[in-house]
Parts: sequence; structure tokens; C-alpha cells
Amino acid sequence: AVYTDGRWSVEGRIDAEALPDAGTELAGALGLAGFHPANCAGVALVSSRPVQAAEAESALAKATGQDVLLLGRDLQAEVIVAYEDPTEIGQDRLAAAEGALSLTGAPAIVLTLGTCVTAQSLDPDGRLIGGAIAAGLEAQVAGIGASVPHLRNPVESALALLRSGDGVPPIGRSTVENLALGLAASLRGTMNALVASMREEIGEAPVIATGGDAELAARLGAIFDRVESRLVLEGLRVVDERTREC
Repeated sequence: AVYTDGRWSVEGRIDAEALPDAGTELAGALGLAGFHPANCAGVALVSSRPVQAAEAESALAKATGQDVLLLGRDLQAEVIVAYEDPTEIGQDRLAAAEGALSLTGAPAIVLTLGTCVTAQSLDPDGRLIGGAIAAGLEAQVAGIGASVPHLRNPVESALALLRSGDGVPPIGRSTVENLALGLAASLRGTMNALVASMREEIGEAPVIATGGDAELAARLGAIFDRVESRLVLEGLRVVDERTREC
């Protein structure tokens, strides 16, 4: 994504498998959007998958001709982490916490809905005191497909049905609808249970949802105060700008 003039003006997605050859494609996309690398003030990256960070860094460097600052290596989040071992927490979760502090202040609860569902709690002092990790829709679909091979295709169709926005009936009358209802109930129940657990620890706090399935979870009845699709990018931007100002 590109941040300019106080807003996120351009954004897109690249499949992880395409990262090794993405530099040229990314450069072309930036050019079509009217952005020239020479006018770029800096490039920053956050990765939740260290094995792919090098490929993403290479693509960004090729597209912009600039050194890439990586969160956790060149950039450091300042949020205080109260984990027993603070090094265990992923940089994407730190970026999400920084984004939440920037947007709403503390306390706050952040839910990230991707392959896994992660939750983190920021106490009234802005400390990241802990969280939870559960299986997201992608992980559940992969697990069902691996454990029950004859359901692999139906469960993938069920996920596609949920994401289509068409909705599902209250009672499933096909294998796909049965699985879609189960996935929906699992996601909704996981979200609401995690929010209740976090609030028992830090009290009432706004709940911010982000990640690819955040909008879907909201449609399914999960409890959120707001959805911020760019929360991780916003946190990365805050840390990057804070570092460059020093």
C-alpha cells in the first residue's frame, strides 16, 4: 500500500507464491498509479512469515530502488509487551497493537482474522498484556480437508459460499451448507468468546477487528466496535515515521 498526503491512496495484494517475481509487477502497478520511486520517502515491511520476508523485501527493493526497513530488524515497535518471553510475539501483532494505540488509544482489544485468529489485549496503560491464538477459517478448512479427505472439496465450497456474501439458511440442506453453517458458528463463537475473555482481564475496551475475514465475521454477528482493514499497515506506518523523525 502507498501512504501519501495523509491517507492510504493505493493498495493491492500479491499472492505469496508470486513474490519471487513480484518486483517488476509492483513497479508497473506503482507507475500506473502515478507514483515514481524517486519520490518515495521510504519503504517499510512487516512480515508474519519470516521465511517469506526475504522474498517480499527483495520485491519491494526492486520495485522502488530503495532499502527496505523491516519491522523487528530495522524498525522497533515501542509497545510494552508483558509476555513471559516478549520475543515470542509476531511482528504483525506488534504492528496491529501500534495501529490500535494510534487510532483509539488504550485500553483496546485487537482481533486479527486471517489463517489463524489472534487476539491481543492492551491495558489502560497501553501495555500488550497478552492474547490468544485460535484457528481461523483457512486453518479450519485445511484441517477438515486433511482429516476428512472426502470433505475437502465441499468445505472449500462452503468457505467460498460464506465469503460470497450470499448468506446461508438457518439449517443446512446440503453438505456444503452444513459445513458453511459450522464454519460460520465457529468463527462467530470464537470471536465472541475471545472478546469476553479479554474484557474479563482489562475491563470494557473498544474491539478493533482486522484481517481478511474481519468484514465476514462482522456480517456473521461477531462483536466488534470497528473494522480497520489496514490496522497492521497503520501500525507499521506509525513506527516507520517515528523512527525517521528520531
